[in-house]
Amino acid sequence: MTQAFVLDAPYPTAPFSTLYLFGRPQDVGFQEPIDDSPRKRHHIRFWALGLTRSEDDVSTPGFWLNTDKPPAGERVLWVGAGTRDTSLSLTRMTFQITHATDSDTVAERSYIVDELRRRRVIGDVTLHRSGELLPTRHVNHYITDGEIAFASLTEP
Repeated sequence: MTQAFVLDAPYPTAPFSTLYLFGRPQDVGFQEPIDDSPRKRHHIRFWALGLTRSEDDVSTPGFWLNTDKPPAGERVLWVGAGTRDTSLSLTRMTFQITHATDSDTVAERSYIVDELRRRRVIGDVTLHRSGELLPTRHVNHYITDGEIAFASLTEP
């Protein structure tokens, strides 16, 4: 790992940190190197949220602290988070080497949506402002700091 970072050489099995939402680690995550560099990568993580839970009041701590994972086979709403590593950084508290991430989350969301469209994984996408009621009977609203991209999956 050190050699790949120092020489800026490809590192296909680079570590992938675990992030938490709903009190549990991501259910699935993907990374893609930028210019074959281990220093720059796109990351996307997804957490499954049961459709019944998605109707719960998101303004309560219980919604965010409930660690229940939907049962296998249940239809779910996938909640995703994307980041783009831009360089190496040093953690001030622990002095560990880590990644600096791009602060432009709008650009990363656009990149992820465009890539999923290009690969024909998603179909229509609509953006919603945080706190807006969503046009579906299964989800009331989300609270976020910006727009949320919704995409329909394509048929296999």
